[in-house]
Amino acid sequence: MNKVLARLEFLNASFREEIASAYAECVCVTNINAWYRRLDELSVAIQSGTGTFRQIEDHVFELKIMRYLKMLSDDAEFVYEPPGIDPNGRNCDLSVIRGERRFLIEIKSFHPEPKSREIPRKYVAQNNILCMDERTYHNYRATRGHLMDVTKQTEEKFANYHPGSKTALAVPDGFYLHREDLRDFVFLYRRGRPRDDDPLGPMTVHNLRRGFRGSVDEFWAFPFEQLSFHLEGARLPSVIGPLKRDDRVIKV
Repeated sequence: MNKVLARLEFLNASFREEIASAYAECVCVTNINAWYRRLDELSVAIQSGTGTFRQIEDHVFELKIMRYLKMLSDDAEFVYEPPGIDPNGRNCDLSVIRGERRFLIEIKSFHPEPKSREIPRKYVAQNNILCMDERTYHNYRATRGHLMDVTKQTEEKFANYHPGSKTALAVPDGFYLHREDLRDFVFLYRRGRPRDDDPLGPMTVHNLRRGFRGSVDEFWAFPFEQLSFHLEGARLPSVIGPLKRDDRVIKV
């Protein structure tokens, strides 16, 4: 691990130490070596100039979640990239088994490219005022579009497993996707229509093209600091519901 982290000299020393410590705490996760091999590959790509910080950040986000869930239930059985029914099919990122409770978890992050995009005013929800510039709109729209895409991909991955597990899509809470923006999407996913106070709900429906299967049981938001395994402020990782009263702390 030290050799791999030495290649990531652009990360501060304390964060690299946290990565090494978290990995040591997760060595009992089945197939965790696959996560390590990917980190090794990304670190080599960084050195050669073909890799990016975002790839490292997204990959370490998986480790942040594994460590946090192990802290919640160290007696559970964790498998990284668990095999599905079809060995040639796509796997999700993590499975957790604790007694009779079973979870399948997909982990995703969002990084829109810095661009500007004209705001389509005709798709702003009635009786809503949209207060954002064209750069902010691009970030918002690109992130929601990516969330729509990865949700459909996640549903396809979960279809490669036997029924009986609770399914979850885990995402960062902050940066380009805040929990209230995620809530707007969860409302649409659960109810089949956007919230009345979601100003770009009509745009989301316009871009949806095909509906969802509805096979993601929970959407998890993790408010980690960007360059740390610490949580921001007093916020805890939460299951985000379509309404704020539906939120609850994640339990496995």
